[in-house]
Amino acid sequence: MKDSLNVLPLLLVGTGVILFSFSDVVFKILTSLDILWWDFLVFGVPFEILLILIITGIRKDFNKKKIYEELMPKRLFYPVLRGLISVFALASVFISLKNLPLSLTTMLIQTTPIWMAIISFFSYEEKPSFVIIFSIILGMLGIVFIINPTLKFTDINVFLIFPVIVAIINAFMNYIVTRRPNDASPMSYALVLFIINGLAGIIIWLYFGINFPNLYELTLIILAALLGATAFIFISYGYSIAKGHFARTGVMGFIQLPASIVLGFFIFNESLKFNAYFGSLLIIIAGANAIYGLKNAN
Repeated sequence: MKDSLNVLPLLLVGTGVILFSFSDVVFKILTSLDILWWDFLVFGVPFEILLILIITGIRKDFNKKKIYEELMPKRLFYPVLRGLISVFALASVFISLKNLPLSLTTMLIQTTPIWMAIISFFSYEEKPSFVIIFSIILGMLGIVFIINPTLKFTDINVFLIFPVIVAIINAFMNYIVTRRPNDASPMSYALVLFIINGLAGIIIWLYFGINFPNLYELTLIILAALLGATAFIFISYGYSIAKGHFARTGVMGFIQLPASIVLGFFIFNESLKFNAYFGSLLIIIAGANAIYGLKNAN
């Protein structure tokens, strides 16, 4: 029973990052249609908020008092901080996907577990075990194998910094949920984030010029919003019940890389070499190794 409870955060986070892979595919299509990230916030966020309200309502039998208690943060500072920095993450994702291949963007975003391990180390609250350190090293080796056939350092451009920014911001957002689970419920964290995203989007949208998407673009925006919101809920729940195991749970983020490589190949015809497949295999093994190591967790 204890092992099952320990594995559950990993399963939730793993499922969430796979859903994010599909959401990124839709984002990349949107960027090819010249949909800007603030257009997505204006028209996508309402559906994210609606999804939160529906799920919470169903879980609480549409009891207004219980819904309010679930969605109202006990403390506002960290949920609001998380929402504010997430705006920069979303903007960086759009810029990355518009200018870089899906697989390369995801590869750099998947340095998130490394930043999480660094944050946990310097916080002096969690020392990664040998199993987690080994999993991180194995996952990074997989990334190196993927970089080798596709990335020449002479071709490095400024856009490569944006997925790294996303990785660092993701690490801090995950850290907040893991360390401050009593400040707000996962649904409350998500709702505050979406509200702040929506307000930021409206302000920027009005400032830079009003743009209304057509029906096809709006459908894609709604699809991306629902996929992203569902993924966000899974990940928020996973980290909120991780019982402080921040770095260990973060290893599951590596799963997004092989998922995005497969999607990039079939949807965007991104060519791959054997090294990339081998690197993806190492990353999958890294995630499986983290789960196996839970049997000896405290």
